[in-house]
Amino acid sequence: MAPSSRPSLALLLPLVAAGIAAAIVWGGVLLAKQERIERLPRTDAAVETFAGELQEKITALESQYERHLARICRTDLNHFFGVQDAIDGVVGVRQLSTLNPDGKIDLHLPASDVETIPALPIPVIDPRERPPGREIVAEVGGFDLFGGGEGESGWITTPQGRFYHQRVSIRRVVLLLVDPAPVEASMTETLAPWIEEQLTSIEAHGATDRVILHDQSVASGGEPDKSTFPDSVRTLATRFGGWQVESWDGRRTVVTYRRDRLALAAALALLVLLAGVVAGFTVRRALRLAEQRVSFVNRVSHELKTPLTNILLNADLAADGADARGRQRLARVQEETRRLARLIDNVLAFSRRDSTTVPASAPIAVRSLVEEVAETFAPSLKRRGVGIVIHGGDSTHVLADADSLRQVLGNLLSNIEKYAASGGLADLTISEDDGLMTLLVKDLGPGIPTREHERIFLPFHRLDDRPSEGVTGTGLGLAIARDLAVAMGGSLRLVPQEGSGATFELRLPAAASAKVIPFSDSLAS
Repeated sequence: MAPSSRPSLALLLPLVAAGIAAAIVWGGVLLAKQERIERLPRTDAAVETFAGELQEKITALESQYERHLARICRTDLNHFFGVQDAIDGVVGVRQLSTLNPDGKIDLHLPASDVETIPALPIPVIDPRERPPGREIVAEVGGFDLFGGGEGESGWITTPQGRFYHQRVSIRRVVLLLVDPAPVEASMTETLAPWIEEQLTSIEAHGATDRVILHDQSVASGGEPDKSTFPDSVRTLATRFGGWQVESWDGRRTVVTYRRDRLALAAALALLVLLAGVVAGFTVRRALRLAEQRVSFVNRVSHELKTPLTNILLNADLAADGADARGRQRLARVQEETRRLARLIDNVLAFSRRDSTTVPASAPIAVRSLVEEVAETFAPSLKRRGVGIVIHGGDSTHVLADADSLRQVLGNLLSNIEKYAASGGLADLTISEDDGLMTLLVKDLGPGIPTREHERIFLPFHRLDDRPSEGVTGTGLGLAIARDLAVAMGGSLRLVPQEGSGATFELRLPAAASAKVIPFSDSLAS
């Protein structure tokens, strides 16, 4: 893990826990929240006063309308045009009829705007006296039209319509057929401005009042809530009926919270937050311990490289003056010392694998470097019966870091030394194509199962981790080799193949090789 990521991970856990705790608290608040609508009853008598005044105004208009009807009845009935003008001058009057005590119609005159006379009802006292050819008949015989004195008036309601009657003489009663719709429309037009003004003046906070006529709104103060029933309805006593005053009291939303749910949410949030803090502290301590261990490994590895170098140097010097048996033993010392040095290099490389440092690149003669590394492995491979063969690459150069490339080759040959010695051959083939250098390292050992082709490049992964396997190693070699190849701008993979053996392919950017320009003798200095 890179040093820059260590504190961020330790801080991330508490931050995530804080976010989760905040979400739990917010969810608890939403679950604990309870809303209810509370009614605010009105305590003033303004609506009652308004309803009473509206009743008086409607009654006054109806009385005035009846006076107009009475004036029509007192018109000179022998003057046709005067009667017609009187009928047309009053809203809602559809026709005038006169009856005598014998039930006969003396006069039947419709309003001038009535187009279909047969559609209007004909008033009769006795159904047997129904005029011939008239289908719509209003029976008014159930009322005592001639029982009162002269000037007696009233209303008669039949299924066919409403009649206003007045006795104008001993032998004549005038009947006026009245259409309530235009009368009500005229009254509404007259009263609407006053009603709206009054409702606006008595409008209370949140309360609403409305006046309706036959379920149609005349005027309202505020916006009534049509989704709920009115809290009070006042029906006005009128001649034509249908007037009502509807009232809605004010409402307010009361919000409360359940304490048990709030407490539960707070407890859960606190537990999550504490868990995040503890986890962050634990991770921080674990990362600090891991950093100390890595630092310790680096220091120990660096410290081991110096005595190993001295051991290897002195072994080389001692071998120069030793006999054959002594040189053989010193060769083993040199071999194991180089093996230990490679192991230390792998440990150091693994400790730096997350570092962003890119190895320095320079042109390298591949063949020479491969031969150099192969020479160091030659004694140990020879002792195991493995021969090394190198093909091609005489003029091939690559852009790479020499030490890193040596480590990659050393790990690949070490892999053959440990696992593929039974094949008896390590074949190294160098080629160049399209700006890339390819090095194939092939052995004739038992091979690698297909399912392991990518897993072998994982750190610490080995084909067989059993202690009885007999092969030592840390499982870092191939992982480090691939990391170094990628860091140098190349790649390392296991080439799929049929049969036994394994072939690793290393590819690196090629560099232009140095060229010698020939000069003629005449130009030589």
